[in-house]
Amino acid sequence: MTGCIERHPRMQGEGILPRDVLVWLPPGYGSPPGQRYPVLYMQDGQNIFEEGNSLSGLSWQADETAGRLMLEGRICKAVIVALYNTEDRQEEYGDTEKGKAYMRFVVERVKPVIDDAYRTVAERNGTSVIGSSMGALISFLLAWNHPEVFSAAACLSPAFVYGGNSVIPLVRGYRGSRKEIRLYVDNGTVGLDRDLQKGCDEMMEALREKGFVPGRDVEWYFDEGAEHSEAAWSRRLWRSLCFLLGTNLVLPFSAGCI
Repeated sequence: MTGCIERHPRMQGEGILPRDVLVWLPPGYGSPPGQRYPVLYMQDGQNIFEEGNSLSGLSWQADETAGRLMLEGRICKAVIVALYNTEDRQEEYGDTEKGKAYMRFVVERVKPVIDDAYRTVAERNGTSVIGSSMGALISFLLAWNHPEVFSAAACLSPAFVYGGNSVIPLVRGYRGSRKEIRLYVDNGTVGLDRDLQKGCDEMMEALREKGFVPGRDVEWYFDEGAEHSEAAWSRRLWRSLCFLLGTNLVLPFSAGCI
């Protein structure tokens, strides 16, 4: 591993089960003393850093990938917050009452703790979210429902249509001004990822109808031959990190990139 990881055990939120939250601090965190760091919130926290904690036995190796991209000067130094899932994962990561409770937990409980304990860029342009499968769905919902908190979301192999449910009507039924968020979406072609493709296509079309422009505020990557797995998400994690934290972005925290 690169950087260091701190654990916040059994954080509690109203209406949902408690869970551990891991915080990865990048190499050189705190130097220079005045530097502040954008924050990336990641779902399925057991799978993000250490294979020993991963439910599948494989991890995203997010610390290693982020550390390498930072060293190469391709992304800004950032703090990564990995929120564990629970046995209620499907409900907590869906457009459900528990999903709404989970979003309140992230926005009203976890984020204030992180901003208070660490040297973060607390504003929305320094805050993004990422997940895979159902974790991608709740990451999208966090950004869509809370654009005042999150400026961007990355959705890997997203379950936009799942178990007979779909969040596409939520987007198509929106009547306000265009959401000021940026979205990254990717998908593979094997197994469950193939089955999820229709939902990805429908979401991209719905976003275009709402004024999102490919190449400007939404990006989609098609990973030919990729399956629905931690290994596949780990291999292409660098793409979403560059989208969310790239040093080429004109964002308020960019001056702090090293």
